[in-house]
Amino acid sequence: MDALKISFHGQAVWPVIQVAGQLDPETRDQLRHQLDQLIATRNPARVIVDFSQLRLCDASGLSALIAANREARRRHGELRLVCPEGKVRRLLRLTQIARMIPVFDSVPQAIANGESSLYPTALRQGMQ
Repeated sequence: MDALKISFHGQAVWPVIQVAGQLDPETRDQLRHQLDQLIATRNPARVIVDFSQLRLCDASGLSALIAANREARRRHGELRLVCPEGKVRRLLRLTQIARMIPVFDSVPQAIANGESSLYPTALRQGMQ
């Protein structure tokens, strides 16, 4: 079994957590802990989760994403995913996670896609 590897790349507005390996019941708490810590320190809580090196994700991994997305929204932010075409992206579409959390092909694309997809521009300006 592949271990889960998580690394952090600091960005001013959109910090990036890169996830590699397998996200399953044995490793989901690692990701959940990292996301919880990052989200708790940011308001608005904007985070990009980069799955471009993730080989496997199951329902327990998806539940960690859903919980982090809910908390980020509660803190006036959002989660964005980076996931190239493949098994994991198909899973995100089949489970309709991709309808709840925006999915992009690359980190630069996720960053460049505007400040936030949740709030109108006038409201976003008031939150900064």
